[in-house]
Amino acid sequence: MDKIKILILYEDIGTGHKRTAMALKKAFEKRDNVEVFVENPLGEKFPSLSYLTTRIYLKTLKLTPELWGYLYEMERDKIESRINKLIGISVYTFIKDYVLNLKPDAVICTHPFSCSILSHVKRDLNIPIYAILTDYDVHAYWIHHQIDGYFVGSSEMKNQMNLMGVSDDKIYVTGIPIDEEFYVKKDKFEVRQKLGFVVDKPFILVMGGGLGLGNIKKAVNVIQSHKDLQIAVICGLNKNLKSKIEEIADDNVSVYGHVDNVHEFMEAADVLVTKSGGLTVTEAITKKLPMIIFDPIPGQEERNLEYLLKKRIALRIKDIEKLDKKIIDLLGDSKKLNEMKERMGEIGIYHSADKVCYIVINNIKKDAIRV
Repeated sequence: MDKIKILILYEDIGTGHKRTAMALKKAFEKRDNVEVFVENPLGEKFPSLSYLTTRIYLKTLKLTPELWGYLYEMERDKIESRINKLIGISVYTFIKDYVLNLKPDAVICTHPFSCSILSHVKRDLNIPIYAILTDYDVHAYWIHHQIDGYFVGSSEMKNQMNLMGVSDDKIYVTGIPIDEEFYVKKDKFEVRQKLGFVVDKPFILVMGGGLGLGNIKKAVNVIQSHKDLQIAVICGLNKNLKSKIEEIADDNVSVYGHVDNVHEFMEAADVLVTKSGGLTVTEAITKKLPMIIFDPIPGQEERNLEYLLKKRIALRIKDIEKLDKKIIDLLGDSKKLNEMKERMGEIGIYHSADKVCYIVINNIKKDAIRV
């Protein structure tokens, strides 16, 4: 059989979709006779449009997050919505030609935008199309009858998709693909020392996802007064936030921008204070790191939080002024901490990217035999 060619598409709206794409790339590249391409064709072809879309998304989240939540919930159960059709039609020729020119054996989408577009040109491609959902909720904008397979993070999502009319044979509960480094277990205190923190004080990790969203400045201001806590704040790509945190940070606070070793920070931490982005919470579940969730984005992150609370693996803080008390109380309750970690171990799905690779490649080989 000729070399298998895999095309993975992502969008630059947030960072989770690209992180999933890169985790998949790593997994596919471990296989013999496989060539993998990770691409953002719309961002490359229409950079101004991509930039504008991202800016509008971030401004909406900052100024009127409730509007985003309203739009998310309004369209949540509308299969093949009119908006998706219009978006698909507007750029379908470009995407169709792009895919046909590359001639992949399968296409994997980590964002619903490319998934929607490809569903509308599927009849012209004759190539299997897969979708990877990067949250713990199923929104209707993912659901298209032309998609050959869906990779999801939980059995609850599979049940949800069944109710939306997707058959069992198209749904694979693989977990959400994350970087394989998160599956490597290391000694907590050795990693903590490596990062420059002491072993005899509680270590709190504060994150707002790759874009550093949420009221992180307020969170840090509240908890840094507890000098027995050592705090690491990862601001991601948000340089403005990093500067603001550095201005107010006390001696027990270390501030970082984008880092490539989040897995080490999660290994070293006792508690994670974060929003409920799909990739971040999956990484925390894998590391069995108890979470306190603040400022979830209305819509997908609220739904993610519902899942975490239902599984009793995270706490929610609504009044950020009380965040310090929530952290101290949790650190002082070893029984609750251990139970949260145990439940994470029970629901965690490991080596998800490898599972996706196996299924996609196996299906390609089956199709080749049939031909």
